Amino acid sequence: MKQLFILCLFCSFIVMAGNAQQKKTKVLLLGSFHFDNPGLDVAKFENANILSAGRQAEVLEVVEKIKQFRPDKIFIEMPVERQQKLDSSFNKYKAGELKLSASETHQIAYRVAKELNHPGLYAVDYTEANFPFDSLMKSATAAKQFEFLGMVQQTIGAIEKEFNESLKTKTVKEILLQHNSPEYMKTAVGVYYEFLIAGEKGNHVGSYLTSEWWRRNMVIYENILKRLDGKEERILILFGSGHTSLLHEMMKYNQKMELVPLADVLK
Repeated sequence: MKQLFILCLFCSFIVMAGNAQQKKTKVLLLGSFHFDNPGLDVAKFENANILSAGRQAEVLEVVEKIKQFRPDKIFIEMPVERQQKLDSSFNKYKAGELKLSASETHQIAYRVAKELNHPGLYAVDYTEANFPFDSLMKSATAAKQFEFLGMVQQTIGAIEKEFNESLKTKTVKEILLQHNSPEYMKTAVGVYYEFLIAGEKGNHVGSYLTSEWWRRNMVIYENILKRLDGKEERILILFGSGHTSLLHEMMKYNQKMELVPLADVLK
């Protein structure tokens, strides 16, 4: 048993040494709010009016900074099965045959990829996960967990208010920096642990919802890894900030990756 332990320890040191010698891929996680506001999130936000002249100037400032980061590949929040449609759309944009929509994918990813002469972008989203928020709230109501229900509503209200106020006073760059701050990411991940207490004993709706959110993002992470060939020096991952907060938590343990703070790129 002692010899087995020593062997395992020795192997661990070998792996660690190999990882230390290997050049790491720099990863820029760009957690965004949804520029075109599809209304699919639990919290409801006002429209950012991203196609206005003022907002366009702000977006282009962000695009220019990300171009200087020079990502070798760009991964976006689009289901894997829509890769062919993405390829067609991006090729039309490069040919001058597509007018950009207000989405962050078009406004940032398409522009950066075209300017850097990328052959395409990578669709890596996974949407086959369940998010039974209504069931969670009903279970909490049935269990008379009124303090929990109040906390959830208060949290949603605070998120809505903070973001809608930011739209009135902050630039796109400032909002993105806010959504990628350590404090924001900690809150975005931590709120799911609050869901675990929902419902009576034996009702696991909270852990189920949370595990489904983890599973969805774990598959996204897997999709990204399977599209890397080891030659990339830098990559950009553009997703909603709820996703990138959890992806950051997962990727920080990857010895082949170096997470680059957005603040370092947009400074």
